[in-house]
Amino acid sequence: LSHSKRSFKLQSGFGIFMPKRITVPTELANRALAGNAEAQFELADLYMQSEHDDDITLAEEWALKAAENGQVEAMYWLGEGYTVYAKELREEDPEESKTHFELAYYWLSKANIEKHPAATLELAGYYRRGDVVEKDEVKSVALVKQAAELGDVQAMRDLAFIYENGMGTELNEEQADYWTKKADLIEEK
Repeated sequence: LSHSKRSFKLQSGFGIFMPKRITVPTELANRALAGNAEAQFELADLYMQSEHDDDITLAEEWALKAAENGQVEAMYWLGEGYTVYAKELREEDPEESKTHFELAYYWLSKANIEKHPAATLELAGYYRRGDVVEKDEVKSVALVKQAAELGDVQAMRDLAFIYENGMGTELNEEQADYWTKKADLIEEK
């Protein structure tokens, strides 16, 4: 039996039990249906907590509606989710993987325009690896720096490592120390 998000079944001596469907509060459904992007994303998150295939599909649909209505966290959520799925498919189905990398790149780029730190850092990886875009270390480093400047602690750590080792940029111990100390200060809080 598979225990993935998409196909979960619990078998016992009494037969096969399907996971319970999500119950959506009426007030939340009404706000989401009225076009409230925050409610749409909240609904997507609620559906994602289910193990039922139909609910997982609804999670993606509501996240797309929220992202299309400008909800930046939904843009990042979709970009990150499509990236993870594309990586899982890479060897098994390269064409499907490419399609999901393209979707991920689209949503991460939109979230980056809105200055979402984690999306910006994830986007940097696309340029570092050359996923559906031409490999570009300079662009990747610039995006890591942008994410660090936006307050992403992991980006600060990555940028310190980049400067410490001169990866895609000149070696710069002063900048490496600066970003390490800045990340340490944030994590100490």
